[in-house]
Amino acid sequence: MSTEREPASGSTDSTDVTDVLFRPKSIVLVGASGDPAKIGGKLLAHLRDGGYPGEIHLVSKAGLPIRGLPSVTSVAELPVDATIDLAVVATPAAAVPETVAALGHRGVRAAVVVSSGFGETGTLEGARLEEELRAACRTTGIRVLGPNCQGVANLGAGLVASFSSTFSKSTGLTDGGVAVLSQSGAMAAVLTQLAQPFVDGVRYWAATGNELDLGVADLLRGVVADPAIRTVQLYLEHLGSAPVLAAAAAEAARSGKTVLALKSGTTASGSRAAGSHTGALAQEDSVVDAFLARHGVVRARDPREMSELVRLFAQPRTAGEGRVALVTNSGGLGVLLTDEAEAHGLRLAEFSPRTLAELRAGLPSFAAVENPIDVTAQLLSTPELVRTALDAVEQDEGTDVVVVALGILGEYYDLDQILADVVDLQRRTAKLVVVCWVAGHAGMVERFAAHGVPAFDDTTACMRAIGALARHGRRLAEEDHVPLGRPTDAPDGTGLQSEHRGKQILAGWGLPVVDSRLATDVDGAVAVAGEIGYPVVLKLSGPTIAHKTELGLVQVGITDDDALRVAARRMLDAAAPGGSVSGAVDGLLVEPMVAGVAEMTVGVVHDAAVGPVVMVGAGGVQAELLKDVRLLVPPVTEAATRSAIESLALHPLIDGYRGRPPGDVEALVRLVVDLAGTTAVREGRVAELDLNPVLVLPRGQGVVAVDVALTLREPDR
Repeated sequence: MSTEREPASGSTDSTDVTDVLFRPKSIVLVGASGDPAKIGGKLLAHLRDGGYPGEIHLVSKAGLPIRGLPSVTSVAELPVDATIDLAVVATPAAAVPETVAALGHRGVRAAVVVSSGFGETGTLEGARLEEELRAACRTTGIRVLGPNCQGVANLGAGLVASFSSTFSKSTGLTDGGVAVLSQSGAMAAVLTQLAQPFVDGVRYWAATGNELDLGVADLLRGVVADPAIRTVQLYLEHLGSAPVLAAAAAEAARSGKTVLALKSGTTASGSRAAGSHTGALAQEDSVVDAFLARHGVVRARDPREMSELVRLFAQPRTAGEGRVALVTNSGGLGVLLTDEAEAHGLRLAEFSPRTLAELRAGLPSFAAVENPIDVTAQLLSTPELVRTALDAVEQDEGTDVVVVALGILGEYYDLDQILADVVDLQRRTAKLVVVCWVAGHAGMVERFAAHGVPAFDDTTACMRAIGALARHGRRLAEEDHVPLGRPTDAPDGTGLQSEHRGKQILAGWGLPVVDSRLATDVDGAVAVAGEIGYPVVLKLSGPTIAHKTELGLVQVGITDDDALRVAARRMLDAAAPGGSVSGAVDGLLVEPMVAGVAEMTVGVVHDAAVGPVVMVGAGGVQAELLKDVRLLVPPVTEAATRSAIESLALHPLIDGYRGRPPGDVEALVRLVVDLAGTTAVREGRVAELDLNPVLVLPRGQGVVAVDVALTLREPDR
């Protein structure tokens, strides 16, 4: 994952630069052309044809009038009394830095640089030009979108400062409650085209290119401030400035908007220290998932899924508790949707006696009414059966979502009547109404969407999208109770700590660590064991000692003094000059034997872009093999932590599986939440932390970390 990019330090703050980009009062197009085949020609055509109401100034090579507008040959020749908000630059790359500097000196507040030939080329010349452009931004204060971008649009203001084919007349794109912000011009077009048949329109559109200065995260904050926007689609190849993205996502959540993200690409952030369980398990894509989830961003896995999600999230209704009523004409289709509902965290509604009575009275005697409701093939001759079923479930208090799932409905059916009945329900009820139209008359999905009813042609897509909407609602409710944090002292020093020192630090944070006592010689170890009581565990502790088990530097189940002396001498001999252990050692750790219900791992990694990430999952020597872990980005709530633990494959083992004693899951939840809230974690002092294993004791007895590997870093400045 990329590190946070360095801003160009322009004078126009990113909180108001979106106003300049999306609502400029005047524009200068540098590189204008009358040739519609050229980029400068397409830009001018889109500005004029899109109905931009402000002043348009042109800079062209010839300096001749273009499409009835005067042009000049350089920025210096622009009218001295003209106030220009936004520049769109479409010149060869070599001329861009000088052009942008001239624009900045003239007082232009922002520039969209569509020119290519910069860092994206991978050449030294491209990198040099990009650095020169960055210097021009710093020197003049102008803010830059791009280079190598496809521009911006605000259909609500008649602005199309882009050459993308998205805005050709044939697409028929209209203004609406959706925004598309993308680091790729092509993907911005793809997301727009896939969403267009199913939403009321797209207002804001931006393709940010190389993000030398402004990026998707900067634009998001301004876009969600518009009351007309309900949903923002993001395409990300890197997170860019993660703190800015997190702040913008928080503003979106506060204002009732949803941010959807399609994230692609890989970086080197998944490469961690080979000896770290946490580093090996917390891979790049999982960190992205945790970051997006923590900040209320719903992730799509591919463009098609994004188009499915936006159909539901662009409308104002929620999925409530996810209780679904299915109305279908096919028993088989009902079974398929029931399976998909369960697979995506939904459940079928349990109808009230009143609802069941109405269904039995209104449907044929051979119809199924228990949910799924099967109106049967009688629908062919009695199209009002759908309305009868919908009238019954509309008043059912145990139903949150009504899914009308119809298969193989062609010309023999009264499609207009069925459409009208579903649309009528959608208009009069507060419940979420969704259509799943499978293999029937072509064009019906789009017809329902045109009337404001979310519609799908695939059972999996339908339930997957509803499940995502329901989970998002639950997550937002959980985030109302984010803990304020746990005050702790920040540890001294940096680098890998010895196990002894690591346990001291964690105990100082108030976290449950095994009673671990240090002895410097054999007699001291025996004395400590006498205080603790046999059986005991013996370990050699030192900041450079890793893989203790493989080196024979851990011995468990020691039951008497003689066995302890033998083990202690062997370990101390290994640490002596010429022994198998190099580096300084603290001494010998003597600890009690502890038996738990299960072994877990809890850890922290510091991601270069995201910051601290907390992990919880299956522990022990098989942790990396099983990779049964979940990641959380602080601050974390008890509800989110509990949900993460319950989603683990091994959760049944710590919850009383087949008569096993149930473990203290609540204590494990508290450990994760308390660790995430410590000062050192929140301030980025923890580079990596492995607590493996953490023993989960029987319910009511807590948890205890028996092995600790801690690496500290300098705090972020």
